[in-house]
Amino acid sequence: MKRVRWLSAEWPVSMEILGKKMKNHLFTSKSFDGFVIERIRENFIEAHFIEKLIYKETIIDPFGKEEIFDRVVYRDVDFTLFSDYPNIELRNSQRSTKEFVSKLLELCDFSLSITPISVNLLDWIQFIQVEMQQKLLVDSLQISGLELEEGVSAKILLKGSKDVREAMQHLSVKKKFTLEKVQIKLTIGNQIVPIHLTNTASVKIPTDYFNDMIPTLRSTLRVP
Repeated sequence: MKRVRWLSAEWPVSMEILGKKMKNHLFTSKSFDGFVIERIRENFIEAHFIEKLIYKETIIDPFGKEEIFDRVVYRDVDFTLFSDYPNIELRNSQRSTKEFVSKLLELCDFSLSITPISVNLLDWIQFIQVEMQQKLLVDSLQISGLELEEGVSAKILLKGSKDVREAMQHLSVKKKFTLEKVQIKLTIGNQIVPIHLTNTASVKIPTDYFNDMIPTLRSTLRVP
């Protein structure tokens, strides 16, 4: 499975101008961070942001002698920036993207606004169904904050061999809850393909279908 997450941004400059600024901060053998650019177009930039980290590692041999080595680690953020919504696509990125975001802010003279996306998963599923022209099966979902009684809430995982949305409605009728995650199954060719969606606009997709599904899933995210 490969993971993708989308974010919203308000760009103060065009993609072409931002791409030119990135070219002035390319990653080289002497860099500690910088960009590796794949493509720059009028409405998108496809690139990587790479960090080089060096730290000391201490190893004790069987005789109790300490040896200290420099260890080098590279962090790679694979991303695409879009002029339209959703504006930032992160693919299999590190959990922490702080340095990447800081570098974008620096390139935009700190006038860039980046915000997480909150998704209504039931609406997103409907948009995907329309786009794919097929009914999707939701065979698992996770809800949190289900109010059982005043001061008592629960996190629940529902799984089934049939669609579990109806069971969720029965369980949560007239109660507050947050739908956090779902697994949908759709048909591609003669294969049943599972895809995980979260309410933070992230997805997990089987590797074999990753490139084919990303444009569809991105296009079905609506501006809130």
